[in-house]
Amino acid sequence: MLKYYKNLFNPHLAELEHGSYITIGSFDGVHKGHQQLISSTVWEGKKNNYPTIVITFDPLPKTFFSNTELPSSLITSPHTRAERIAALGVDILIEYTFDNSFSTISSDDFVDSVLLGLNPKKFFVGKDFRFGYKGSGTPEVLKQTGARLGFETDIFEFTHLADERISSTRVRQAINNGDLKLASDLMGKQHEMCGRIVQRLNDYKGLFVPDAALILPPAGEYWVNLKNSTNKYFTKAIIFPTNQFIEMNLDQAAINCFSKDRVTIEFLQSASTAVPEEIDLEIANQRHSILS
Repeated sequence: MLKYYKNLFNPHLAELEHGSYITIGSFDGVHKGHQQLISSTVWEGKKNNYPTIVITFDPLPKTFFSNTELPSSLITSPHTRAERIAALGVDILIEYTFDNSFSTISSDDFVDSVLLGLNPKKFFVGKDFRFGYKGSGTPEVLKQTGARLGFETDIFEFTHLADERISSTRVRQAINNGDLKLASDLMGKQHEMCGRIVQRLNDYKGLFVPDAALILPPAGEYWVNLKNSTNKYFTKAIIFPTNQFIEMNLDQAAINCFSKDRVTIEFLQSASTAVPEEIDLEIANQRHSILS
C-alpha cells in the first residue's frame, strides 16, 4: 500500500531508520522512461530490503517557471500520476508544493532540508535531472555530494522508442497531433483523465467534466472507454474546441451507473477508425450493446 505525504521535511519516519532508495522527478504521464527509472528503484530497494521513495512536485517546475506552459499541457493529474506510481510497487510518494519559496532553494539546501531527512542510501535519477535554484544541481553534483555524505547515485540514460527519446514532451506532441497510438506506446497506457458525468442531455447523451485541465486530443470524435471501479463502457466522445466538457454517447443504464461517482475516460482512437459494428458491454451485471 502506497503511503502518500505532502511537503514532508525532515520526517524521521520509523520505516526509514535503516535507509531508503529514492528517485526524483516530475513524472508527468509516468511514461516508459519514468517506469524504467521507478521500477529499477523498486527492484533494487526490495532486493536490498530498503523502502523505496518517489519524490515529485505539484505544480510541475516547468509549469511554474514558464509563462507559456498552461495547465492544460499536463498529461496526468496528481491523482492519476500517484495511481500509476503506486502500480509500480513504490512504498512512499512525497509530493512537494513547487512555489516561490521552494523554487529558490539552493542545491545544497535541497539536499540538506529535503533529502537527508529521508536517510538516503541510493538515488536513481535520469541524466537530465536538475535540482536547486536555477537547476544548479546535476546528477554529477548529487553523485559528488553522496561521496561526501555517504549515499550512492545511479544515473540513467534515456529510454528510446523508434530510435527517438521517450519524454513527456513527446507524449504531449503525440496527443496534440491526435496520435493516440503513439501516446499509448510511449506511456504503455491509454491517455486518460478523471471526472464526472454531470448532466444528462437525453437518454443517449451526457456531459463529462474533467477534474483537472489536462491535455486533450484535437477537437473531434473519439472512441473511448469510460470506467469506474466496477464497470467499463465503450462509446464515442466528442471534444469541443472550448475543451470545457466532453459530450458522450451513453444509454440510460450507463448514465445511471457512471453519474453516481468519479469516473475515468480512456482515449482509444479517432472515431473515423473502423471498429466492430456491435460491441457488447458489461454494465451493472447487465448485458448491453452499442452500435457504431
